Amino acid sequence: MKRNIFGAVIVAGGLALFSSVAGFAGTMTVGEATTAISDCAKTVVLTDPATLTGDAKTEATALNAETTAALAEITAEANSNIDEAVAETTDEDGAKGAAALSAQLTEIVADACKAIANLKAEYDSAIAELQAEAAQVKQPEVDKQDVEKKDVEKPETEKRDSESNRSETQGSDREGND
Repeated sequence: MKRNIFGAVIVAGGLALFSSVAGFAGTMTVGEATTAISDCAKTVVLTDPATLTGDAKTEATALNAETTAALAEITAEANSNIDEAVAETTDEDGAKGAAALSAQLTEIVADACKAIANLKAEYDSAIAELQAEAAQVKQPEVDKQDVEKKDVEKPETEKRDSESNRSETQGSDREGND
């Protein structure tokens, strides 16, 4: 869990640094925005399902496929937003200055990187849960039957025989002493 938070902090810190540096640089270009989104996407590292066993392996494979699809969707959405922002600058009705375009591109990058960081955190959490489940050794359930204890007669031994004979003789000696 601490690693997930640490990773999210690093991504968020990188995003903040990127945003602040881009703000100081003056203008962000379309190429820089696309590269920044690509760099954020590279922070998502998928776990090899072969390291898991059984159901966890199957679930990790499915999780990897879902995460890859979500990552592609976030990236495509961001690139589409970039294209729209650029198209608006060339449109007569929505003419914007370079500074306004740069601000919009910075916002698109920030949103995309935030979505990717959230996706990464969810993925890491799910993988950690799968690894924890796989690490637990499941105890087989054993049905304990009610077993009645049978009255077992203990075999007579010589020691018992001599003790019982001794008590009989002692009892008879007492009777005579009264």
